Amino acid sequence: MVTPYILFNKQCEEAMRYYEEVFSGEKLTIQRYQDYIPEGVEEDVSNYVLHGEMELFGSPFTFADEFSIPFQVGNNVHLTVNPSDVEEAAAMFDALKEAGEVYLPPTKTFYSPFHGSVKDKYGIVWNMIVV
Repeated sequence: MVTPYILFNKQCEEAMRYYEEVFSGEKLTIQRYQDYIPEGVEEDVSNYVLHGEMELFGSPFTFADEFSIPFQVGNNVHLTVNPSDVEEAAAMFDALKEAGEVYLPPTKTFYSPFHGSVKDKYGIVWNMIVV
């Protein structure tokens, strides 16, 4: 499954509530940054959205307030894929990073043994998250 990942600059919750109303969204969930502060971020981002989910038209959409890469309208829609294991994710990630740009090197997190983000040579940003 490929999931849209839509990023915002401190307006994520507002946008999610808007889309929930406009598109009759279902199963809205919001996880806030709280104790997780991204590297290099000095302002208090604890009340912003680290990860949000909602079902629109029967499909999952994910959302976040982004602080680790420069926000620019037009670069704020990414695609997320969920490879079945770390080896598969690493192979995909390595292929995409050729002539691309790594946004988040493969990282083990509290929610995944592998989370990486890379912009491919065509300008598409792919999030790889093993679940």
